[in-house]
Amino acid sequence: MSVHVDAVAKAYGGTTLFSDVSFTVGRGERVALIGRNGCGKSTLLHIVAGVLRPDAGTVQRIGSSALLEQRTVAAPAPVLDAVTPLRLAQAGDLLARAERALDDPTPGHLRAYGDAEERFRDLGGYEFPARAMAVLAGLGLDPAAHLGRLSGGERRRAALAALLLESADLVLLDEPTNHLDEGARAWLETWLRQAPAAVLMVSHDRAFLDATVGRILQIERGRVLDHAGAYAEVVERTEAERAAQQRAYAAQERDRARLRAEAGRLSSMGRSAGHFNPARVKDGSLLGAKAKAESASYTFARRATSIARRLERMDTIEKPYEEDLLVRVPVPDVPRGPDVVMTLAEVAPLIEGRPLWAPIDGLVRRGERIALVGPNGCGKTSLLRAILGRMPHTGTITLGHGLSVFTAEQHGEELDRHATVEAAVRDAQPVLRRQDLYHLLGRLGVPPRERAVASLSGGERTRLALARLAVTRASLLVLDEPTNDLDLEAIEALETLLVAYGGTILFTSHDRRLVERVATGRWRCGTS
Repeated sequence: MSVHVDAVAKAYGGTTLFSDVSFTVGRGERVALIGRNGCGKSTLLHIVAGVLRPDAGTVQRIGSSALLEQRTVAAPAPVLDAVTPLRLAQAGDLLARAERALDDPTPGHLRAYGDAEERFRDLGGYEFPARAMAVLAGLGLDPAAHLGRLSGGERRRAALAALLLESADLVLLDEPTNHLDEGARAWLETWLRQAPAAVLMVSHDRAFLDATVGRILQIERGRVLDHAGAYAEVVERTEAERAAQQRAYAAQERDRARLRAEAGRLSSMGRSAGHFNPARVKDGSLLGAKAKAESASYTFARRATSIARRLERMDTIEKPYEEDLLVRVPVPDVPRGPDVVMTLAEVAPLIEGRPLWAPIDGLVRRGERIALVGPNGCGKTSLLRAILGRMPHTGTITLGHGLSVFTAEQHGEELDRHATVEAAVRDAQPVLRRQDLYHLLGRLGVPPRERAVASLSGGERTRLALARLAVTRASLLVLDEPTNDLDLEAIEALETLLVAYGGTILFTSHDRRLVERVATGRWRCGTS
């Protein structure tokens, strides 16, 4: 066993994130922690790591643990030094001092050298350089580069390398595939499958989860649901279970409605029979007629009561939890637009006057969904910016006549051009009715229309970007990493939206599953 979580709870500002959370992650297990943005995934990961204290419950860790956080800081050191575990670096320094002391080979110096060498060897010091070079090569890092001069993405990869080289018994990963290109992700998948440590991770990369984990812990409405299997398998099984539960719930509600209607009808008949009217008795005994009416009233009331008791005794099937992010509101159809959306002739983005690669030609026709793919730094975003007229380039880029274009930038920069939530949504769809705007924002959990965009949290900005995509009807969508900061449910919703979109799409994405399911064609970018 590597970690045992028992009845853990955590709240912030009076809001409970989760409570009574219990699970165990054993040695060699690969477990993913999933759930909506803001549900407490990273918080729970930090509690497991011992960085945060729970409000209730306990966490028992057996062996060492190492945590990769979402944000990293640079240290003034070469990459190789920065990824060397502290205890190994200290053991190496001690061995170096002991070795220098052998210039005076006294018995004490010899014993000190033997002890230092044994400690260095036990920590894997002799094997470490080869291990470090393999990890750094797999993550595309230069061991001699200075960490302080690396980009944010490169520093993130260096932090991941340092964690992998810790040789911890429990590895805790928060979005480990951030800033990893296709080759680095494939290398990390192999490493995780072969590592003897237990792994608990938070990730929004569906293909990565399918390739690495065999168990899913899902935070939903403050509870943790434990599912066996890879992500796609769990989603398929969960959807089938929810569909079955929805059918059972609907059948139950139909039965309840029928029984309530019958009970109401019988109660009404009982009341009607109980109102005895002597004037309606034409022949015979008034006493007998009254007794007959009272008997009928009692019978109807008894049957109504029996049905009511039957309703009370019925097993209750809980309504399945649903949060549909595919909100549909009345908007115009996507305009047909030109048959030839875009042509590129001898095009290459220019950086400081120099082309990023050998000039390329390209043609995009109406209805195509083109994914720009390639390693980090190859120029995918630069090409999108050149197409939008925001970056110098060689050659010519011709957009079809009358083409309407919608853009979503990698970090949502386009949102900052709007003062309020309503202005941002109406920029994407000017004819949206007020009541439909309210419905859209409410269903997606976006703040009220009058809220300033500048005041939104990261999660709220993400949902606003999804709302804009849900209502735009531009002929061409240009999307740069549209899954950034989306949770798994939102990514699934985005994927469905893009597959069904009636226009043309040009996009970049590191989400392999999104590219596989959405793209009808791929342009591979590369440096010349």
